[in-house]
Amino acid sequence: MKLCLLTYNIARDFTLPQLIEVAKRTGFAVLEFRADAGHQHGVELERTKQERRDIRRQLEDAYLDAAGIGTGCRFESPDPAQRRQQIDLARRYIELAHDIGAARIRVFGNDIPNEVEREDCIRYVGDSLRELGEFGEPAGVDVLLEMHGQFNFWKFALGAVRHAAHPSVGLVYNCDHRDLVAGSVWPTYSHVRKHIRHVHMHDFERGTPPFPYKELFWLLRRDGYTGYLSAELSPSGDPERVLALYAMLAREWIANVMREV
Repeated sequence: MKLCLLTYNIARDFTLPQLIEVAKRTGFAVLEFRADAGHQHGVELERTKQERRDIRRQLEDAYLDAAGIGTGCRFESPDPAQRRQQIDLARRYIELAHDIGAARIRVFGNDIPNEVEREDCIRYVGDSLRELGEFGEPAGVDVLLEMHGQFNFWKFALGAVRHAAHPSVGLVYNCDHRDLVAGSVWPTYSHVRKHIRHVHMHDFERGTPPFPYKELFWLLRRDGYTGYLSAELSPSGDPERVLALYAMLAREWIANVMREV
């Protein structure tokens, strides 16, 4: 498992050279780029082919991986024209991911419209995922549905991925307190474990109950997960200090899990 830095939200104001420098200095081996959100890294659809090659070269020269691109594409609309627009946009992000050397994009189901039956919405999302999986497979780019919004519920997210039924389609597990039963992540994780291709972590809370990251790391390691653990952190007045402390603690937990399993 590799520790990844997602630019949303703590690193949104870093240019790509700054982002690379800070990631290496604070202990992140991988970068995940949130696109179309006003971030300063410049990894966007508007980049030319040469600019995309330059981005890939900068990452490779720094010995950093590109985990993927976080898009805002979402497919829960009952309007086929709206879904088509979102699918076509996601296809362009797949091309961008391929060009910079990233192997995945993140998309959403998110919220089920009030006027739509839940089963129908799951089908809309699943159909969209299947089409994008077919498009991304030759490029080596996976299409991952984030467990977010109403689709954080494992039954909805799993239903969409199973309906898609494509090897290039999977899930981003989004560490959410709604998943917990008696403080444990297992009741949710157990349903989706075989489809997790990426993980979004958040701030390590001091409150009660904190999200059980140690349990999650142990479960992932036991299941043979070798992917990325991506830090999606709140803004900070001292982002480098926060990132360094976060990475140090996360690496310690990961190392302990590697020894235990």
